[in-house]
Amino acid sequence: MNTEIDYVDNSKRYYIDNKEKIIKQFNSLIKAAKNVDLAIYGELNADFIEKQARIEFEDILSRLPYVGGDKSPFTSLMIQSAGTIALYRATKSLNLSEREIGKMIYEIAESYAQSISSVKKWIYRRAIFSKKMKNYWREWLKESRKRVYLENWTGDFIESDGKTFDYGINFTECGWMKLIHNEGAEEIAPYACLCDYARMRAVGVGFKRTKTIAAGANICDFRFIQNYQTPRGWPPESLEENKTS
Repeated sequence: MNTEIDYVDNSKRYYIDNKEKIIKQFNSLIKAAKNVDLAIYGELNADFIEKQARIEFEDILSRLPYVGGDKSPFTSLMIQSAGTIALYRATKSLNLSEREIGKMIYEIAESYAQSISSVKKWIYRRAIFSKKMKNYWREWLKESRKRVYLENWTGDFIESDGKTFDYGINFTECGWMKLIHNEGAEEIAPYACLCDYARMRAVGVGFKRTKTIAAGANICDFRFIQNYQTPRGWPPESLEENKTS
């Protein structure tokens, strides 16, 4: 069996074979985006952003890198990244500043995360600190270091220090940064990283980070903490990861 040919075939086929499901997920993001855009930019611009974002998203899907398909937790991250770039590109014609676009993307992530059902939020809160989830991430991060997929995330599982956090992940390579480099959208990277705070805060999971690759650090140090209130990710200057010494 030619492994290289299998990999190429999979990378070309996965997003095409799953396009209907992926677009359905993207529709939920677009719904949240339209709620935010209507309030800020009015119906005409909101309709334009929606239409353009759909075009951009399908275009990016045609070249989105394969990182393991349904078995990999990084696939959903890659698809989310594609959605963020699509929204970013759709808003560029409105002559907004990078910060204005960054704020809009953060507020869309916040709206989207808040729309998740209370049952799903409860399930996620229970699962994320479970022994099963910790083992899951240990194995996947160990696998990531083999670098089977070069456009993937790579990192290390960090055990609890017994005091300040329950467990963590140090990402040493970021699939998001690789994707936006390939797509020429580097300027939006630090703002999109703030969406992690929007998601964790909305579902009630304690989350901290002190540095990111997007801001020039060598790692992204994710830390998950029970009984901790995740701060809002906007404005970015309020976060420890963006404070200068």
